[in-house]
Amino acid sequence: MKSKEEILNSYYSHGEDGTPEIAAYGLLQAMEEYRQQAEEAAFNAARELDGHKPAFTNFVDYQASLQAKTEQLPKEDTVRLVADSIIEQFLPDDPAEQTFEFSFKAEGTNQTVLYKRNAAGQWIYAEKV
Repeated sequence: MKSKEEILNSYYSHGEDGTPEIAAYGLLQAMEEYRQQAEEAAFNAARELDGHKPAFTNFVDYQASLQAKTEQLPKEDTVRLVADSIIEQFLPDDPAEQTFEFSFKAEGTNQTVLYKRNAAGQWIYAEKV
């Protein structure tokens, strides 16, 4: 394992007067190399175990498993997720209300959702109108 100094030294160049200097891009590359090395060392020190054998055979497989899988939620799930996150802004003032609806823009279109009060008095997403 290289030390920080060894990594930095590999990115230094020498100016016309012979003094060592490092460009911003070289410094960024050195930092990335050090981060990658530290991450791999941490991986090797604390491998996830599946029973008695490692879950990942090497660091490259581990990194590949971390890549985000960008599955698109169905449109209805996205609408509900947004509605549930902003419901507090639209709650009715009248405590006797049993239903209410509100509109907002999601995925480039206007959406209207309906909420109903359950037996415990909580507002539950009912449907997209």
